[in-house]
Amino acid sequence: MNNIFLYPINFLEENGHWTYESLQFEVIHGEASTLQEVYTESKKALEAIIYEQVINHKDIVPDSLELEGKSTLIIEIDIKDVLEKFGSTPIRKMVSLPSWLSYQAEKEGLSLSKVLQEALKERLHRNEG
Repeated sequence: MNNIFLYPINFLEENGHWTYESLQFEVIHGEASTLQEVYTESKKALEAIIYEQVINHKDIVPDSLELEGKSTLIIEIDIKDVLEKFGSTPIRKMVSLPSWLSYQAEKEGLSLSKVLQEALKERLHRNEG
């Protein structure tokens, strides 16, 4: 899966007043006092929406990047960064393992949750706490 996506945000500046909107996500629109604020607010909103899309197994592919002659910012969203930022809430997963392995882990006082997290992080090449 590609982890980097580019999303267009249309904007308009009139007399020092900025407005912006996403054609793909109608809930992303607003006003800002600077172009930097347009970018920051758009990115924040996109990250929250993309996180919801990912955890609900919905399509996250951006609409076409055709600019249609409008002033458009391209917002880069890294899915891994979004998941790390929003996805720290623990979830429950059922794990199947042989009874002898469960017995040995209990005997050694190992936390299966901690061991699984460490193994997955190592497998995914991550070293965060």
